[in-house]
Amino acid sequence: MPAKRRSELECFVLGLVWQLGAASPYDIRRHMQNSPSTQWSASAGAIYPLVRRLQRAGLLSSEAKREGKRRRREYRITSKGLGVLRAWIGPPIGEEAVTVAHDPLRSRARFLEALSEADRRAWFVAARAALDEVEKRVNAWAAEAGASRSARVMNKSGELDVKSRRAWLDEAAKIVGG
Repeated sequence: MPAKRRSELECFVLGLVWQLGAASPYDIRRHMQNSPSTQWSASAGAIYPLVRRLQRAGLLSSEAKREGKRRRREYRITSKGLGVLRAWIGPPIGEEAVTVAHDPLRSRARFLEALSEADRRAWFVAARAALDEVEKRVNAWAAEAGASRSARVMNKSGELDVKSRRAWLDEAAKIVGG
């Protein structure tokens, strides 16, 4: 029987556990919540069951830890989990990994002509201000993530994404008036 195909979120969590070394579901959630990306849901209702599923599948192992009065369970990636992570990273790179990026701002821009000209101008002002905030989060995340090559690669992606989205906003404003 072929191996079960894992979701993007499952593989992303495997990667985080590999990167963090040992992590509790709380650590995973916190890391995802601190990210400037809104791609993943980091709710307890999503992460805790996902981590347990990965453990049942033999992709993560766990160990009970005690810190003072607090108990926690730390997870580590297994060799089987590392194999799944490496297959997900590629090569080959699956077509689901190479697509136009998810962008809720772009989704809204599709319908800008539903707004009055004044509201479109206000939308562009608000969108640029929102990107300023994203840029601050990207920079804060970079400072927190450290100087590893992987962290630098992720930060560069965030920096270039913000720059590209700003250029796109400028072009969109010329096209629809804003």
